[in-house]
Amino acid sequence: MKNIALFGICGKMGKAMLGELVLEKEINIVAGFDKVSIGTDIGVLNGRDITGIKVTDSYDDVKEAEPNLIIDFTGPDSVFDNIKWAIGNNIDIIVGATGLKKNEIENLRKKSKEFKSKVFIVPNFSIGAVIMILLSKLSAKYFDNCEIIEMHHENKKDAPSGTSILTAESIAKTIKYNDSDINDGEIESIEGSRGAFVNGLHVHSVRLPGLLAHQSVIFGSKGQTLTIRHDSFDRSSFYPGLIMAIKNIDNLTNFTYGLESLIKL
Repeated sequence: MKNIALFGICGKMGKAMLGELVLEKEINIVAGFDKVSIGTDIGVLNGRDITGIKVTDSYDDVKEAEPNLIIDFTGPDSVFDNIKWAIGNNIDIIVGATGLKKNEIENLRKKSKEFKSKVFIVPNFSIGAVIMILLSKLSAKYFDNCEIIEMHHENKKDAPSGTSILTAESIAKTIKYNDSDINDGEIESIEGSRGAFVNGLHVHSVRLPGLLAHQSVIFGSKGQTLTIRHDSFDRSSFYPGLIMAIKNIDNLTNFTYGLESLIKL
């Protein structure tokens, strides 16, 4: 039985995943953590029966609930501290929040080795998105260059997305396309018009109402292009990946990054 504390429980992703998790027989939600709606019964959040478990913003309240797993859907402003607290209290944590910096990730990787808890950072829970990344890595060596366009809803706090960064990092393990963000003879008449530059790739971020999570990886060579695209139209698309992470976390090392560690092509 997994006794879970759901961090970011009042956010869109937290509410969506709560509605699915409560239906699982081997999962018990024992705490809800957020900065808003403090004192609200978590049953109210997904329109179900009153549970007696109320939203809290206190680490002490979470610890008192004795979870053996935390799932974090908070945000860039708090996720790093949340993970450090989980590690220090020997509680396993699956992190769906994005926005962690490279130095923070390395800090957590080192810190996790000093404790018993497992840290599983998952920039994208969509199995389709993970397969998109794996296919992009396989395709990279056959093309002359590549650019990434990622599109998300207007309330996403970080840009570029964690998925696009992970995609660029994965491709760079196969080939590094560009050493500079500007091509020879190229002029950016407006600064930033070529997008962000991540591991030798240009990444373009779009934020618009009506979008959820979408990404195109566009490869080009003489006379042809290849586009590998993934679209999430509903947050339910993330649930199979979340359940996969929950079921497999006991078999992972102290620190794991990316759902692709569980998916083999």
